[in-house]
Amino acid sequence: MASTFFGLTIAYSGLQASQASINVTAHNLSNVDTDGYTKETAVKEAASSLRTYAPYGTLGAGVDVTEISQTRDSYYDEKYRNNQTYYGEYEAKNNYMSQIESFFNEFILDGYTEEYNNFFKNVSQTMLNPEDNSTKNSLIQSAVSMTDYFNYLASNLKEIQEDANNEVKDAVEQINSLAQSIYQLNKQINQIEACYGNANDLRDSRNALVDELAKIVNITTNEEDLGNNLTNYTININGSTLVNSYGYHELVVNSRADTDARNNSDVAGLYDISWDTGQEFNIYSSSLGGQLKGLIDIRDGCNGQIESVVVDDNGDYVYSTDGYFTTEFSDYDGKNTDFKGIPYYQAQLNKFMTVFADAVNEILKTGYSSDGETKGASLFVIKDNQVAFSASNVTVNKDLQLDPSKLATKSRLNTGAANADIIEKLNTLQTAQIYNGGTGSYFLESIISDESIDTNKAKNFLQNHTNLKTTIQNQRLSVMGVDFDEEAMDLVTFQQSYNLSSKMMSVLNEIYDKLINQTGV
Repeated sequence: MASTFFGLTIAYSGLQASQASINVTAHNLSNVDTDGYTKETAVKEAASSLRTYAPYGTLGAGVDVTEISQTRDSYYDEKYRNNQTYYGEYEAKNNYMSQIESFFNEFILDGYTEEYNNFFKNVSQTMLNPEDNSTKNSLIQSAVSMTDYFNYLASNLKEIQEDANNEVKDAVEQINSLAQSIYQLNKQINQIEACYGNANDLRDSRNALVDELAKIVNITTNEEDLGNNLTNYTININGSTLVNSYGYHELVVNSRADTDARNNSDVAGLYDISWDTGQEFNIYSSSLGGQLKGLIDIRDGCNGQIESVVVDDNGDYVYSTDGYFTTEFSDYDGKNTDFKGIPYYQAQLNKFMTVFADAVNEILKTGYSSDGETKGASLFVIKDNQVAFSASNVTVNKDLQLDPSKLATKSRLNTGAANADIIEKLNTLQTAQIYNGGTGSYFLESIISDESIDTNKAKNFLQNHTNLKTTIQNQRLSVMGVDFDEEAMDLVTFQQSYNLSSKMMSVLNEIYDKLINQTGV
């Protein structure tokens, strides 16, 4: 049969269980404002009953606290991290597309459409008085203003590309740092839990780091039970292991050689990424996701193509009559992104200036100056020490800037100075469909349209995923968060339980006093 003092053991177990629950409640309340903290609960179960060898069989032995568990739902964790991946991607895209929009904002700034129209306004003025050097100088200066503006746009796009490239490196370094920290936490968690300890707060720290990592790059996680309270917590990127309980891998950035540039207008030293094992890391994978994907799309996106130098059937560069080579959009069989990023807009500006400059130069080179002394020369040329024609290095012929009288205005020598048929041909370019069946104005407007659509898409998607982030986080907190009212009710319950267990011990103390000191007296 049970010991006479068995009731004291039962009451004591109730005291211990109540005390543990009160301590857990205090821990929850002290972390009510701690980011990433998961509510804890003291899990209790009836202690193993004791066989009494009495008619009633067995007797309950009180209560045991089996573990301090976390109230967390992995379903909401996965939803939150999936949303974080999209949030990080569109946050990066919105940031950089907004910068591009600020440079291309034709509705606020006197942008390239205004420069284009001013050029033809001065062409019209020169038609009226072709022998007047001041009107010809105005035309040449409007061309200078136009090229300066395109130089400015191209330069700013290159700066944005450099910024995105530097952020790619920062993102990789952040991934490596988080991987190292998560690996260290994996080891500590296993060391503690293998000895049946409580590593809940370390698990909270790991979950917070995983949430942060999910914003940078798309990840998959898995925790495998190895037995003996040991687990193998694995994080994969693009199907390759970043970190597990045995170690972690790092990503390495490598600057591209000039000969490996994807697009002709790319800035030098763009980073490619590989694993520290030498294994390829596909930065154009559709599953990449996160801030890293947003940065890669902005930095390298050329609408699924690349900008390359025009070559002939033999693969040799095709040079213009002015001695430079040009670029074009071309298909690319390798890994690529369909996004319209910096290279796309650079290539569009290059295409506009190349087509426009070629058309203007070809007309001018067929004519003569108004006094008939000078053969027509190209108005648009490239800067010194350059070989490719682009928006970043186009300029105006210095000879014409120094002497506007050399500007070609007529097509035949034996006509008077008032003849302006060359200038008239220039004027027809404003409405000529020289851009794949469209005019120059239409082509410029299409660039603005592309940019506006992509900017608004990034902005709208960012807002959508911001709202989802708030919704899912509230759902997560409804499970894992600490609620003041719930904890207050729990505290009262545990206090009453403690008081009753204490009262039980007092009652038993009186019983034992009666039994030991007063029985038989």
